[in-house]
Amino acid sequence: MNIDKAVEILRSGGVVIFPTDTVWGVGVAADNPVAVKKFYEIKKREINKPTAILVADLAQAEELGEFDDEVREVAKKYWPGALTIVVPGKEGNTIGLRVPDWPLVQGLCRKVGGILAGSANFAGERAPMKREEVSRELGNKVDLVIEGECGGQLASTVVDTTIEPWRIIRQGTVVIR
Repeated sequence: MNIDKAVEILRSGGVVIFPTDTVWGVGVAADNPVAVKKFYEIKKREINKPTAILVADLAQAEELGEFDDEVREVAKKYWPGALTIVVPGKEGNTIGLRVPDWPLVQGLCRKVGGILAGSANFAGERAPMKREEVSRELGNKVDLVIEGECGGQLASTVVDTTIEPWRIIRQGTVVIR
């Protein structure tokens, strides 16, 4: 699929559903507050509940978050892949960042910047691993559904590196060693 349409939609504040290396995702341009609000409304997710930002690579991640040497080494070891790393954000607070091992999503991130994304389901529902598992109701609320297949792995492991010792918030495919 030509990703230009998805890029145009994301840049204009739209919402896109897309396959990733793990589950089906739904996302918006992370730097667009109106789109971010729309994301939370569509997913029926509490606005104060953190959501990961997908990025193309470590360099793009470092534009958004602070990485010390130890965290940078973990990122180099497991990215691209199913690991979301929570780090101090450049603008305060904390930020969860992930580099998906999926060329389509990396391409979107290269052209759009960070994409605030979650699984393509309503809050509290099971994350879809197949296109047919994406709710028709959710699909009707977004601007584009990119066809394709996802990697079908468990959702990403989430590790909070802003506290000592680091804490696994959600155990997924990646086991940090």
